Amino acid sequence: MASGQDKTHIDYAYELDITVKPDSRVPVFNREFATFTGAGVPLFSLGGGPIRYALAEVLAKFHARRGYYVVETPIIASTELFKVSGHIEFYRNNMYLFDIEGHEFAVKPMNCPYHILLFLNEVAKHRSKLPLPFKVFEFGRVHRYEPSGSIYGLLRVRGFTQDDAHIIVPGGRVIDVVYDVFEEMKLVLERLFKLGVSSETFKVRLSMSDKSLIGKEFMGSKEEWEGAEEALREAASRINEKYGIDIVELEGEAAFYGPKLDFIMMVEESGVSKEWQMGTIQFDFNLPRRFRLYDVVREEFGIEEVYIIHRALLGSIERFLGVYLEHRRGRMPFTLAPIQFAVIAVKTGDEVDREIEDLASSIAKGLLDKGFRVAVKGSSKTGLSSDVRHIESTAKPAVNVFIGAKEVREKVLDVRVFDLESMKRKRLAIAYGDVADAVENLAAVAEELESPVKSLSGQAPRIPADFSFML
Repeated sequence: MASGQDKTHIDYAYELDITVKPDSRVPVFNREFATFTGAGVPLFSLGGGPIRYALAEVLAKFHARRGYYVVETPIIASTELFKVSGHIEFYRNNMYLFDIEGHEFAVKPMNCPYHILLFLNEVAKHRSKLPLPFKVFEFGRVHRYEPSGSIYGLLRVRGFTQDDAHIIVPGGRVIDVVYDVFEEMKLVLERLFKLGVSSETFKVRLSMSDKSLIGKEFMGSKEEWEGAEEALREAASRINEKYGIDIVELEGEAAFYGPKLDFIMMVEESGVSKEWQMGTIQFDFNLPRRFRLYDVVREEFGIEEVYIIHRALLGSIERFLGVYLEHRRGRMPFTLAPIQFAVIAVKTGDEVDREIEDLASSIAKGLLDKGFRVAVKGSSKTGLSSDVRHIESTAKPAVNVFIGAKEVREKVLDVRVFDLESMKRKRLAIAYGDVADAVENLAAVAEELESPVKSLSGQAPRIPADFSFML
């Protein structure tokens, strides 16, 4: 096991039981887990499941509160869908294709064709009553081929999940919509993940076409590309004017269907500056043509110009978690932490030990009943330092609650809350009258930690679990 600064996101994910290490062995078979799961397909474990479900809930409710319709689409589709979208023509080598009863199917590499089908369905049912911009969000799983040699941990995988949304917007509103998406990304990063978005920590990358390859590697006409790039450039300029975030333009780095804005986080790790791609906003003027959206919108809404915006605030959830684990050295925000409360019973070797154990287990049960993920750990005065070092280097609970003879006698809990901004624990003394009072007071601490998440989604998700066996 690596230690200190040598740890990677893979080590942290394993310590927190977020994912199964592909090269660890299945005991009964004495074979690596990757033998059964396949390369590049992360297997999320007991600590990872709550993270994914909580994150999905927060993001779904956040988007719904901002006017997006939350949807879910199938993992496979007939290749007829991807012929219309152009993926078969331009992206076939990165897709997983298979045959069923003489018909060719594909595991979806992207959610956008399905989202457009949903739009067309709603137009057929409700016609011009359907509001524009039309915004759909999906916590959607996709699969794309990656060479085995490029697969790495959570950062480069074949199966991943996107916080994916598509916006069908009239041309006159596209710049405002792009700017609003940046504001949404900023809110999620700052309130859920405690990542500051500023000129010191972020930059915007505008990826454009290589004009000499338009019609070959890039779909569309030169005029369409120039107009789309100018729209994204203006939106990026607004971001620059308000937040001072630098803009970098790169020729030939666009997606095949349109230019894009990528948001790059700059971090300092062990004296080395690193850049990590976060969210993306991709402009699309090809899918509207392929799905005949121009005709539909013109006929139903009387609008001549319409665009599709592809956007993800975090991008690949797997990749984002990998980056975040490495950047925060395995620390997670309270809402997503595998273990939210560690209740540590510090025994003294005398008659008060039973009272200490009973109080610790009762508080843990009360927190579990309130929906928190908890773990109880027995320790002693002589072994406490060693136990704490082990807990902090592995499970990394969001909140540690110490209960010893003093806490029982004085009815004041010794609470240590990990602060992601300072990357240190803050000490609190929480007074209580009885067990119920102690549980309520600790829940109040949790509610304060959850408050930024509530501002995003209306409430913080709670997925309870007893993880005492992990400590």
